[in-house]
Amino acid sequence: MKRQLLVLLVGIAPLTGCMTTASQTQWTPTVDTYGNSQAQFLSRDTEECRSLAMRASGSTSEQTTSGAVSGGLLGAAGGAAIGGILGGSRSSLGRGAALGAVTGALAGGASSASQTDAAFQRAFNNCMRQRGHNVLN
Repeated sequence: MKRQLLVLLVGIAPLTGCMTTASQTQWTPTVDTYGNSQAQFLSRDTEECRSLAMRASGSTSEQTTSGAVSGGLLGAAGGAAIGGILGGSRSSLGRGAALGAVTGALAGGASSASQTDAAFQRAFNNCMRQRGHNVLN
């Protein structure tokens, strides 16, 4: 049973990590270039700020994967406890642990992805503003 839970968590963790990476590579702040003396540098600054924001936010999928694994382990323990209370048999414990692991991994990964994504956007916006761009969002 432990090996099955580990395989399940290892399979789910990269999927949750992809949530963060995909949103960070696609999201770009809205910049008003009207009257901006730095407008000609917008493309260069956007790419440089994206790179800096990814580093500043700790945006490697490690944080999201860590959240998924932690959530999965907590979910497995909680699910096994509930399965034990409701069913009492070994199969109830196993089913409860498996369901708790999946639910916990998805919730933990999504939570970490959301926090990392917000930090990425803040860092990106700050970088663009520091370079003289009028960021609207």
